[in-house]
Amino acid sequence: MLTCMFFGACTKFEKKGECSQAGIVLTFDDDRVDNWVQYLPFLDSAQVKATFYVCKYHKFTAEQKQKLALIQSHGHEIAFHSTNHYDMLKYVYKYKHTIDDLMKNEIESGLKLMNRDGFYPTTFAYPYGAHNGIYDKMLLRYFKSVRALNGTADFSKSLTATEKNDILYGLDIDKSGKRSEADVLRLIQSAADNKNCAVLVAHDINNGKPLSVSRELLQKIFDKVKLLGLKYYTAAEISN
Repeated sequence: MLTCMFFGACTKFEKKGECSQAGIVLTFDDDRVDNWVQYLPFLDSAQVKATFYVCKYHKFTAEQKQKLALIQSHGHEIAFHSTNHYDMLKYVYKYKHTIDDLMKNEIESGLKLMNRDGFYPTTFAYPYGAHNGIYDKMLLRYFKSVRALNGTADFSKSLTATEKNDILYGLDIDKSGKRSEADVLRLIQSAADNKNCAVLVAHDINNGKPLSVSRELLQKIFDKVKLLGLKYYTAAEISN
């Protein structure tokens, strides 16, 4: 197993197995449709196919729904990120709801509204990344995969070794994630070297806030992907 040393931590960049073609899954979370649609030309210019995990759809205006449909029409995946964006562990254990309540209120109700408007999410991302095996099992009744967050120094968690995954661990590339540009690009290089797929997570694009990835970093990611001849996958494409 190859390892790299950064800031005194052991950061791994290799995972056994391989995809048919090395690549990346670029994902964006929440309800930032007004921001995302502004950057469609930027994504199109690099021939990016991304996955947008949407929450709070019941609060979308008619205009925002049209923007989401436009994003989908450009070949991007519209996925699901819960109805209200509650921490799902706290929803049950702290606020004393049942798991059945959780599935009804935070999954089924939001999916029903999206389906009614022509959006059919098949993959899911946990709000705040909080999950456990019980939730994974329940959610995989509704979705092909669930995505959590990789909050560790083991970057190999954010690499998939096949195209048949049920749990993904995305690497946060927002400003708040404090992942260095060098580490992100090394992860992509590792995906190419080992025929893996790297899973990346952001929220807004280029608004300068903590939950935002800079246009400059995205451009460097796009340039690296092009240089290495990698494929852009959606989450659905690498899921069971």
